[in-house]
Amino acid sequence: MWQPGRLAGDTARMGLGLGLRALGQALIFIIFARTLGVEDYGAFTALIALACFVGCFAGFGGHVLIVRDVAREPSSFPQAWGATLALLGLSTPLLMLVYLVLAWTLPIPSVPYSAVVAVGLGELIFGTTANAASYAYRGFQRMGRAARLQSTPVFFRLVAAAGFLLWSTTQPSVEPPLVLWSYCYAGASLVAAMYALRLIQQDLGKPSMPARSLLQKWFFDGLPFSIWGVGESLYGDADKFMLARMDSLTHAGSYAAGYRFSGMAFLPLHALLNAAAPRLFHIGIRGLQGTRRAVLPLAPWTLGYALAVGSALFLGAPWMARLLGGDYSHTIVTTRWLAWLPLATTPRLLMQYALATSGRQGTAMVAVVLGGGLNILLNCYWIPVWGWQGAALATYAAEAGMAVTMLVLLLNIPANATERIQPTGADQCLP
Repeated sequence: MWQPGRLAGDTARMGLGLGLRALGQALIFIIFARTLGVEDYGAFTALIALACFVGCFAGFGGHVLIVRDVAREPSSFPQAWGATLALLGLSTPLLMLVYLVLAWTLPIPSVPYSAVVAVGLGELIFGTTANAASYAYRGFQRMGRAARLQSTPVFFRLVAAAGFLLWSTTQPSVEPPLVLWSYCYAGASLVAAMYALRLIQQDLGKPSMPARSLLQKWFFDGLPFSIWGVGESLYGDADKFMLARMDSLTHAGSYAAGYRFSGMAFLPLHALLNAAAPRLFHIGIRGLQGTRRAVLPLAPWTLGYALAVGSALFLGAPWMARLLGGDYSHTIVTTRWLAWLPLATTPRLLMQYALATSGRQGTAMVAVVLGGGLNILLNCYWIPVWGWQGAALATYAAEAGMAVTMLVLLLNIPANATERIQPTGADQCLP
């Protein structure tokens, strides 16, 4: 049953966790940005963007499927968690190789390859494991624990950032600062992954070895979520990598800083949608009509918040730039250009959740991948002409394209359409 009161509580718990995570990320961002300067920050964000793009296929969407299966049948957890870990183990070594090849063939100026390797380990191997563990709790609607695990990597990275700041200001280093920070980032991600795995075992139990049939089913069920993630990455991260390659690291750093401020402002909306996801998956058994009705009451609140926070970002941009130091004076303009992204993104995300949680993840995937492709195409034409402004315009245009595509698809699916549910093995899913 849909319980608005419980949704508010889960949102508050998830929001608190994401708020602490945002605070930690902000502190890391300020330490790192002020210590390294705008060019090294631009180089690091370009590496993260490349790793995130490749990492979309980590686990083949298993982290989403564990929420779906456990929300519908809690006793399916051992097999679901086993399948999640197995798919991660099969996919991440290959993805690491792909990432290293791409970084070698498309090098970012002035970035040592040791930094490339360290970022890949931290993001693709260790980061994906910690992220999957947080999703395990969401299926049980234990949002406090999920938020805790989402905040854990940030906490360890904050400790690493403090150590990095202390070392870089007091001790001479034979390694460039970017390389030293990349090592700290990878080490912190490793510790976070180990902590997450131990906590899961204590709270929820050990995984069981999944049957081959279950892995095959999860691969095909989860692949749309991975492709969906590719579209999201092309939309949200590709412009930073392309700016670093096609324009300059200085502009890439300023643009990434403005994007970071906009992303942190959007966290409460992510908290609400993450808290609502298990209920939407449960309602989605009855088809799209139920998730449409469940998502609609969220629209006024989410759009109102997005408008308010966009206004705050626009007005507070000068103060935010001063936090980062003199190298980031241009961030005032980029932050104001990107301040309205939460408002532009909210309608599309609401439709996306309604589709994906009713078994229409393939439909949502089409819209997101088309939007990501449009973003890449426009960046190729607009960055050489307008620089970072072209990247910002391409982001807004891609967001509008995704929203229109998703609305057309949403309106053309019959209201009584239902998901065809197949068992996940041993009758582990609701009939």
